[in-house]
Amino acid sequence: MTFIQRVVDFFSFSTRPVTVLTLATYAAILIASIWIHEGNPHVPSKPSKQLGLDLDAAWNDLEHITTYPHPYNSHQNDVVRAYILARVKAMGKRRESYFHISDDNISNGTYAAGQLIYFEGNNILVKIDGSDYDADQKGGILVSAHFDSVSTAPGATDNGMGTATTLSLIDYFAKNRPSRNIIFNLNNGEEDWLNGAHAFLEHPWASLVSVFLNLEGAGNGGLVTEHAFKRRVVRSGTDFEVYDKAGMKGLDLAFYRQRARYHTKYDSVPALGGQGSLWSMMAAGLQATQALDAAKPGSEGGDQPVYFDLFGATMIVLEQNTMFILNVVALAVGPLIVAAILVLLRGKGKLVWSTEGWFRFPLASIAAAASTIGLANLYSKFSTYIIYSSSYSVLASLLITFYLILYAILRTLNWYKPPSGGQPAQRAIVFLQTYFFWWSFLILDTVVLKVLQVGGLYFVTFYHAGTLAALVVSLLEMLWVVKGQSAASINGEEPTEEEEPRRSGPFGDDEAETHEEAEVSEATERTSLLPKHADRDEWIIEDHRLATPLWGIEFLLAAGFPIILTTQIALLLLTSMSQTLADGNKPLSVYLIVAIFSSLIILPLAPFIHKIHRVFSLVLVFILIATVAYNMLAFPFSLYSPLKVYFQQTVDLDANGIEPHNVVELVALQGYLERYIVPSTPSGQDAVNKGLLTCGPPEAKRAGLWSCRYPGPPPNVAPISAKDIGTEFGSTAKPDIITFNATRLTANTGKLTVKGRNTRSCRLYFDDPIKAIHVKGGNDRVQPGYPVPEDGVKEVRLWSRTWDKEFEVLVEWEGKVRKQKVTGRVACEWAEMREGRIPALEEVLGFSPMWTAVTKLNDGLVEVYKKFEM
Repeated sequence: MTFIQRVVDFFSFSTRPVTVLTLATYAAILIASIWIHEGNPHVPSKPSKQLGLDLDAAWNDLEHITTYPHPYNSHQNDVVRAYILARVKAMGKRRESYFHISDDNISNGTYAAGQLIYFEGNNILVKIDGSDYDADQKGGILVSAHFDSVSTAPGATDNGMGTATTLSLIDYFAKNRPSRNIIFNLNNGEEDWLNGAHAFLEHPWASLVSVFLNLEGAGNGGLVTEHAFKRRVVRSGTDFEVYDKAGMKGLDLAFYRQRARYHTKYDSVPALGGQGSLWSMMAAGLQATQALDAAKPGSEGGDQPVYFDLFGATMIVLEQNTMFILNVVALAVGPLIVAAILVLLRGKGKLVWSTEGWFRFPLASIAAAASTIGLANLYSKFSTYIIYSSSYSVLASLLITFYLILYAILRTLNWYKPPSGGQPAQRAIVFLQTYFFWWSFLILDTVVLKVLQVGGLYFVTFYHAGTLAALVVSLLEMLWVVKGQSAASINGEEPTEEEEPRRSGPFGDDEAETHEEAEVSEATERTSLLPKHADRDEWIIEDHRLATPLWGIEFLLAAGFPIILTTQIALLLLTSMSQTLADGNKPLSVYLIVAIFSSLIILPLAPFIHKIHRVFSLVLVFILIATVAYNMLAFPFSLYSPLKVYFQQTVDLDANGIEPHNVVELVALQGYLERYIVPSTPSGQDAVNKGLLTCGPPEAKRAGLWSCRYPGPPPNVAPISAKDIGTEFGSTAKPDIITFNATRLTANTGKLTVKGRNTRSCRLYFDDPIKAIHVKGGNDRVQPGYPVPEDGVKEVRLWSRTWDKEFEVLVEWEGKVRKQKVTGRVACEWAEMREGRIPALEEVLGFSPMWTAVTKLNDGLVEVYKKFEM
């Protein structure tokens, strides 16, 4: 056998080459994708490699900002704000001519978002004038990040890194003036219904903005964009919503990984594992801001872009309109190309298809998809939360299930009745059917892109293109086929009885096939260089120099780039969605999405899968058994992937001796909450023993979860002095923790005043809807775009920038309502996790299982209320 013959034999469409290329391609893509997905971003060690940014200064800012939890309604929030203000003032020294600071203690806003909200903002804004002479006419750029955290987390990712990045960008552009005006909004109060962004809309500089970049955190590590929030893939609201609704165009860059630690004590600097995540946001934020600065005026006012990265190395950005045009052209041109080649083949007598083999791929793919979805459904019913901590094990089992079913059916049918048109024809049939699938899917993608303005299905465009290219090569391959006699006659030999093929079954012939191919190759100079069935006529490639590489080219076109994209999307969805089950997401929807993308990753292998060595499939069978067994039996939560437990304590100042004076409410997944978590705390176990524990669906927030309520130790949120700690709600309760007055003015108006001690957040709850409010010192209008619903609202939330403020609120309800009494509750909130202030919370933190993590249920960790009537 000559060297060329050996090379041709090595690359032939047979078991060994197909198995090697398949394993090499999938292993390279999967390992590289997971490695980059899980690994920490590279941090340049030399300052000269840091793009002009100062990573050490940003890290120092992060440590100062995230020393303690600092929600808007906390004294630590004032400490953090003072630090940030001092930092920007230092950056602006000797740059006063183009560096402007607004210490905004003026902007107030009123808006409706399910309830009426009155908010007094104290954002810190910086405006750097652009160097272009017409910068004021070009429209400004807004870079926004909120600096408040939730009450239960130091906020390293949400949103300490966004704040530190923004400070770093201010420093950079102060030294490197941009062409356009850039406004930096370090806003306060995002965690309490996006209040800081609403306050910005009331600032004069808001009218200067045409495009924005929002830096956010909805997890720990990884970056996700606004589509994940807008389509509720990740259950979080960001300031993007406010800016987008105000008519600005822009981007939302947010962390999404390790969502189980989001809003908990684990969202801290030590848990980051280094500076990689911070550098990733800094570099992305700088590059995005520079791109917006370099954009032509008005160009950013078009559709939202479609963008994705490749292995974390480069970002591909396309306008939605460009994607739409590409899709429309592909939908029209693709079928024309295929039809033209089919006509050419028919004219030359090379269209070798028969009626055999057309139902193999549809049957196999439907069965494989059904089996994969069936396994996903099995997980959702009997091991519902295993994906929470063992997402890769779930993904592996779903990938293997689709592969094995597809392999078993196609291999069996190919053994039972080999295709009469030969392997080239069979591959072309599968490619044609796959192309029709992706062409149909591309129609859906194009409609979604145009109607919903969502570019998240961009991978369909590349699947369509790759499959079309592979189909074209596969069809052109037929130009070089000839109809052969039996394999023996083609080899110049007379058939004998001993030449009957060995057919030991669909899964028992791999070694025999490889050995037989080698023997035939060594027969004579006229021996065919392709494997043949000796018992039937078949179409073979006339020129082996063309035949040998074609199947490999088809494989790489159909499976290469599309699988890279789909794997990256699958990992993103797996990581961002798997731990949203603790937020109330439906488990089945999460498992189904993972199952669908698992199927899409394996699907391009269909034209080649029957040639893969049976030993590889046998190994996968054992891996499938092991992963399914683990997924069905393992405990779903761990210290690394803790279950979230939502906490709030309420105190009823009107309670008599029979009713509970205060109530602790814990919200988490049903089954785990009442069985493990509540009994682990002293107060919870005491409530169980006395029959005082009540559980059921939550009354308002966190649909899909379970709530348990029980009496707990009283809070100490507003002591007058140290000696008063523990006396606020006892027999000597201080009457002034909440003071209020309710006065009926007319038939449909009234006035309420409310003041809480050591807080700047209060609420009004009404038993019947109201239609309007006016807070003394606030605006006379409701913010545009946020009107009060026609049926009114039953809740008003009040936020002050100062402590111990008395809110004076004029309330109006429908004129038709002429009740003798208007009733409701006044309440105030407290959100500081200071030692000794909320013993019930300290109990939950100290006694809950190690595989849990506590977070806030509402804006206030403690709510104290009293009834009123007018």
